[in-house]
Amino acid sequence: MRPIHVAGLLLLASIWGASFMFIKIMVDEMEPLAVGWVRLGGGSMLIVTVVVATGRRLSRSRTYWLNVCVISVISSAAPLVLIATAQREIASGLAAMLNGAMPLWVAIFSTIFLPLERLTRMKLVGLALGFAGLAVIIGPDAFDLSSGSTRAQFLVVLATTGYAGGAVFTRRRLMGVDPTTLAAAQNVVAFALLTPFVVGAGAVPNFPDLEGRTLLAAAGLAFLGQGVAIMIYYWLLSNVEATRVSVVTYLAPIAALFWGWAVLDEIPPLMAIPGLTLIIAGIIIVNRRSRTALVTEEPSIPRPSGGGT
Repeated sequence: MRPIHVAGLLLLASIWGASFMFIKIMVDEMEPLAVGWVRLGGGSMLIVTVVVATGRRLSRSRTYWLNVCVISVISSAAPLVLIATAQREIASGLAAMLNGAMPLWVAIFSTIFLPLERLTRMKLVGLALGFAGLAVIIGPDAFDLSSGSTRAQFLVVLATTGYAGGAVFTRRRLMGVDPTTLAAAQNVVAFALLTPFVVGAGAVPNFPDLEGRTLLAAAGLAFLGQGVAIMIYYWLLSNVEATRVSVVTYLAPIAALFWGWAVLDEIPPLMAIPGLTLIIAGIIIVNRRSRTALVTEEPSIPRPSGGGT
């Protein structure tokens, strides 16, 4: 990669890692529904502006919009709310590490639903390592569902299955679609779907009453995490091999740990580092024999969006 591509990759990882820190700040004053809603609203504004400015046109196909509705629910609206809910109980860095296991679910779902994907011995080894890493991170309380922290960690894992399911669904139904227009459509639809729930729950934020740092976090999450980061991601995919762009999957949780420590004074749990190491090793092995790994090809993954996560 050229230096400008390396810089873009590091910037992307830093933004997506910071998204978890932004969420942690926002949930102190906002409902999780509102966090996802604000993120999607701001991201929609930015990406739609780019679509209009570049003269792109949205599809008028009914099938296309039905497919967009599916990925908007399973890989945008639902995961964003689940991760925000979880971060009321757990640290931002911990959420990012759990979210970083998303490619493991992609490997499983692609094997089940995509005929060209095969579950090889190497993939099985990688999956075993990755899920062992998840178990290490969650720790011995994994079966204690009375613990708010344990439930929160499982919510993040559930969110990652949504991201992965959306990636595989996009691969199967929306391959070849312009990624920028797809991102715009997905963000707008997810925002529209969340709106009645936010209004009905009385969760619309009263922005004038929010603290300054909450407003800054909201702006960062919406315009950087859900807007700028996605455009950097697509730019990288158009200029660099997808397998190289996949490095962001490994870097974003590390960036999240840094932001959590630097801004929120979070100290990672003792078993976080070995757990994350196992997850990263598992992802590398899973993708080693498949240079078309879905996690790096799907334009709809805001990942780790959380993230974005």
